[in-house]
Amino acid sequence: MKNESGMFGLVVGCIVALAAFAFIFSGGEFGGKKTIDGDQDLPPVETTNQ
Repeated sequence: MKNESGMFGLVVGCIVALAAFAFIFSGGEFGGKKTIDGDQDLPPVETTNQ
């Protein structure tokens, strides 16, 4: 097995770092974050009888 001074690890690390950078500065929208525009986007609220 050749030792290429960790070039593969460096390339993979850069790709992961760029993906993390894009995710953080996009506000998490790449991960499926849903923007709530109003009450219609919220789940129904269950009321209890007290």
